[in-house]
Amino acid sequence: MEPDSIEPTGEAAAERSTRSATILKNASIITLGAMMLKLINFVYNVAVVRQLGDAGYGQFATVVSFVGLFGIFAELGISQYVMREIARHPEKSNDLFWNLVFIRLALAAVGVAGITAAAVAYGYPPELVQGVALYTLTFVWASLHAPVETLLTANEKFNYVTSMSVVGQITTITLGAVVLYNDWGFIALIGVGLIAMAPPTLLGIWGVRRHHLLHRPISLHLRMWPEMIRRGLPFGFISLSLTIAFTVDSVMLSRFEAAEVVGWYSAAYNLARSLLFFFDGISVAMVPTLSRAYLTDTHLVQRWYFRSVKVILLMGLPIATGSTIIALPLFLFLYGDQYLPAVLAFQIIVWDVPLLLFTSFCGNMTTVVGQERAAARIYFSAAIANVILNLLLIPTFSLYGAAVATLLTDLAAAVQFYWVLGRRLELPNLSSIAARVALSCGSMAAILLVLQWAGAALWVLIPAGMVVYLVMVLLTQILDEEERRLVVRVVNRLGWSRS
Repeated sequence: MEPDSIEPTGEAAAERSTRSATILKNASIITLGAMMLKLINFVYNVAVVRQLGDAGYGQFATVVSFVGLFGIFAELGISQYVMREIARHPEKSNDLFWNLVFIRLALAAVGVAGITAAAVAYGYPPELVQGVALYTLTFVWASLHAPVETLLTANEKFNYVTSMSVVGQITTITLGAVVLYNDWGFIALIGVGLIAMAPPTLLGIWGVRRHHLLHRPISLHLRMWPEMIRRGLPFGFISLSLTIAFTVDSVMLSRFEAAEVVGWYSAAYNLARSLLFFFDGISVAMVPTLSRAYLTDTHLVQRWYFRSVKVILLMGLPIATGSTIIALPLFLFLYGDQYLPAVLAFQIIVWDVPLLLFTSFCGNMTTVVGQERAAARIYFSAAIANVILNLLLIPTFSLYGAAVATLLTDLAAAVQFYWVLGRRLELPNLSSIAARVALSCGSMAAILLVLQWAGAALWVLIPAGMVVYLVMVLLTQILDEEERRLVVRVVNRLGWSRS
């Protein structure tokens, strides 16, 4: 049953309904934007993978992964702490925002020099060191961009946050297309990412000024820095651990294997990650709203835990199932013959999609309920396990060992998160829903296998699988009446309001 034994009445019920609708509306805005971004970015990434080739794409992925591995030291998790504090205490916005900007600017200066030096020490050739040095300059832009986005998120101005992402992606793709067309190489493509940060940052600043989210004068209080850094460290450990989990495999592959192998693995990994777009909205939108609600209404938090895990099961499992079956024709269509070694890696790592959705969601939930230290321990232990597993598996099994290491690491983290949140929230029994989702996935898989055996094309397999799964979901009645009403309500609100 849904974990909500005490039903509110009167004003409490109205407030809960309003909060739920707010989360859904904000989630819808973010999700629609994410879908647009993912679609555009997907096409662009396919072009990048094809144009650079496996070796060139491997170099590009190595630079991005190496810099990303140290990226948390450019902000130490302070942004997430500031977002939660502004959401709870808007009167502190000015002090928190400006001090976040200056802290990040100071850390960016250290990061540019330190990470470039680390690339030299790691033994990278000159062209990779040059790419690393150029990519670290994005930290300077991020010292303003990230605080602006944090402020808008804390005030639930998700239309601006989404617009910033869209503008940034369109700028990246436009400039990147010029680079790819002229075959200027991966260094120029890295430079595109730096230039493309300017337009969305300026858009965000305009949104902040339009809604008067900051007030003059600029506030700089060095005495706040130690406390902000201390409070941000749990979030920093979480981000560091996640970064290690997401990037260390590519960095370690670059040590043991040629650039082509890194390119194969990155193509498989990034394709699997691109399938996570549908949950971005709920995961991001719920944090500021539920952070406030948890102080007075824990039942609303439990209700959204229930709904969110249901969405993860409802969407994550069929994505993993269907993608495993159609992996070979999908890779042939998208990337061509040179990326065929990546197919098996993709079939392994795509099963990380539901696990990654769950662990990412639980990480946000620990922020809501004040358990970020527990989350930091889970993510950190998972990161250490990931490094050890990669060291054991990559030398023997190459990119396939890296894929298995990722899958095992996130499985262990998911189990730990379920236990941690179970101590603070009354977690629901989802066995009935999981069984119905499994039945729907099985039906879809059977149809896809039959169609594939009959020689059906990819453009037939994908819609056929979606239709079969949707029909089974409707027949098994996974969504309850209240959830259907909320969906209708948010659709109506989106139809009448765009602000």
